[in-house]
Amino acid sequence: MVSGLLLAAVIPAAGGGAAVVSAGPAAASGSPHFHFALSGLPAQSRGPHTAFLPVTRGRAYLHAAVSAPSVTTGANVNVIGSNDVVQQGIINGVHVFTCNPGKDTAQNETTIAANGSTLVAGANDYRLYEPSENRYDSSSGVYRSTDGGRTWSVGLVPGLVRADTAAPGPYEGSGDPAVAAGPNGTFWYANIAFDRTDAANAIAASRSADGGKTWSTHFVVQTSARAGKRIFNDKDWIAADPTDPTGNTAYVAWNLDKNRSSAIVISKTTDGGLTWSVPKMVSSIFTTDISATVVVGNDGTVYVTFETTTSSGDAVAFAVSHNGGTTFKTRLIAPINDIPSPLPGATFRDNSFPALAIDGSTLHVAWSNWNGTDADVVYMRSANGGTTWSAPTAIGGGPGDQFFPWIAARNGTVYASWFNRASGDTYSIAGAASTDGGATWSAPVTLSTATSDAQAGNEFSFPNCAPNFIGDYNGITVDANGVGHALWTDIRTDRFDPPRNADQDPFTATLTASG
Repeated sequence: MVSGLLLAAVIPAAGGGAAVVSAGPAAASGSPHFHFALSGLPAQSRGPHTAFLPVTRGRAYLHAAVSAPSVTTGANVNVIGSNDVVQQGIINGVHVFTCNPGKDTAQNETTIAANGSTLVAGANDYRLYEPSENRYDSSSGVYRSTDGGRTWSVGLVPGLVRADTAAPGPYEGSGDPAVAAGPNGTFWYANIAFDRTDAANAIAASRSADGGKTWSTHFVVQTSARAGKRIFNDKDWIAADPTDPTGNTAYVAWNLDKNRSSAIVISKTTDGGLTWSVPKMVSSIFTTDISATVVVGNDGTVYVTFETTTSSGDAVAFAVSHNGGTTFKTRLIAPINDIPSPLPGATFRDNSFPALAIDGSTLHVAWSNWNGTDADVVYMRSANGGTTWSAPTAIGGGPGDQFFPWIAARNGTVYASWFNRASGDTYSIAGAASTDGGATWSAPVTLSTATSDAQAGNEFSFPNCAPNFIGDYNGITVDANGVGHALWTDIRTDRFDPPRNADQDPFTATLTASG
């Protein structure tokens, strides 16, 4: 176990006052060398990816009680549609560093939120060509629907990447999108931003005050190229505070990777993202942490979950703050038996990171767990704000592997969606619902109307091109009408693609629980 002292000099533990700093450049930083995969860099191009060692132990959980309500699913919709871009092999007489000439660009790693009936979604979006790298690099796609997900407008978060000539930013690429809805029609969008050529990196937060139509972007922290050789800000998530009617208060959590440590840190804004508090460690006990998910309750309580490594194995860590993120109490609530990455017979990377949702005082957590033979989606809940938790149960299991789950809840209805793999590099998307706050669950249903094949999709890691990246998570939300909206990385040939040339596209479908 790595000592917390490695990070103590960089980021204080969450216990002191929150000094407010400018949203401009700030010292922070890292380069992880522990067993977690580097999650934040799309296309795995910061360095080679080493698969986790095959899992030799597992833990099987009982299946959740099956409820009577049925779940109906809606049409599959290609969110990017005709707005995608065909990658060119030669631009201005220069051979482009691309693995996919003639194929549409990729969109992967999806996130979605609902504000009333308005949906805003995000993804790693590779439609922009960056001359300094001579490649199509990732920007942060933002997609908006006001008709229940049937049609979508398509754009890019402004002020992030240089290749976005309409609203350029200082970085070569961005990734790890996270969208959250707030009061008064606001939306928030967080992501990492980085240079591949000089190691500068940042955490960015964008805010929309008009239901996702327009956005303003500021930086929570920015790490210089010199510091970026040691420090990397990775795997962010964002949450709005529902107790602020102006929609100006939000929290961003991420893992700060430094040397051989990675700690979850958090920062807060109360002025719409113009300035952010000095990031503080959520816990000084655990220092091999990754993939924070943050939510805020109706009373302003801040909750964070993440995966941590301890001397006895990996676990779901749960942190809670009753004073606006000034201090946190953290404890372990469940073991995680990490799934192999890649899964046996697959080539793309995966993970067992937990996802967190809140509905009133009830918290919901889901992750992918290795049962000794394959991967299951495991779920647990707390009906009293995290004081006590139910025993973990499998809501997605059976033959094959279920992984990349996400979860959302509203007014007692809970929806989860995940990737479902029978074998090899093919997968579909499945989901389930609960109408009693997570006490019982419907039988899983298939959401995707076509099977995705990673081998037929986009390749990454130029020049050693391989179909080894489909993102690190998927997304789901619940709108004001109680309808679930899943968003995932889909790989199929459709009418928007060059002939017989499937690519990664963000697809969505609805789930409606009844009975």
